[in-house]
Amino acid sequence: MLKRACGFLTKLWIIAYLTSSPLAHAQEEQADIVWGINNSPPFHIVDGYFAKQGVCDAMIAAFQRALPEAKHEIVNYPQARIGALLSQGQNVCYPCLIRHGVETDLIEYSATVFEYPPHGIITRKELAEEWRTKFGDPVDLVELLKTRKYRFGQPVTRLYGNLQPYIERFLHKTSRYSEISGRDAHANLLAMISAGRLDFTIDYPMLLNYHNQVLPIDLVFLPIQQNQGETVEGAVGCPTTTWGKRAIDMINSAIPAVVADEQFNTTKDRWLLPQIP
Repeated sequence: MLKRACGFLTKLWIIAYLTSSPLAHAQEEQADIVWGINNSPPFHIVDGYFAKQGVCDAMIAAFQRALPEAKHEIVNYPQARIGALLSQGQNVCYPCLIRHGVETDLIEYSATVFEYPPHGIITRKELAEEWRTKFGDPVDLVELLKTRKYRFGQPVTRLYGNLQPYIERFLHKTSRYSEISGRDAHANLLAMISAGRLDFTIDYPMLLNYHNQVLPIDLVFLPIQQNQGETVEGAVGCPTTTWGKRAIDMINSAIPAVVADEQFNTTKDRWLLPQIP
């Protein structure tokens, strides 16, 4: 009898937990668009001096202005959980998702909202000067990696598109490769480079633009020869469900207004424009 009662109470607790989550409420109330965000400056900035001034924060706000008749909800989850919810067909959309040009059964992409400059190298000034001389400007990443001399750091959640195979070929499973995890992985990685514990990473220029303003670091961005001329398309991703397709239709209808939104463009340009020494 006691065992049955405990089991019943456990079920009640699970139901109470699930129905008290932001996503559960959003789905119960049938929000038109549920925006899934996570702490990933300068995409989303959830606290500190620049709170709510990330690129994707500004983009969501622009969509809210462009679609005032729609019911919007914002839920804050880790990036991995948002990806899992999308793949499960839950009612959540991920802003600033990168379009890979490949159709998928799991994600319905919007049209492109804006473009990112391509990945580049982030390193210390003295190494930047050395590498420009040795490996060209833009830097030939393959020649740099072939030396197997310099220590590289990569956040566990970050992949580098067409550059990733080079990292895997020349650095994975070597003493020169480190994976950095945790909520503040990017900030910790850049601090390690600044302190000389690592030599470089690869990321978007806007990541450096942001952290150069909030951390006591003095790092620089170097373009990479292997991805010159490329751009990265930022879009919104929703599940391939009836709800998700309806949300994407609404989002696509508002993209022209978002692209022309002055507040969005001011924030976007603040973080996206490369600051090359």
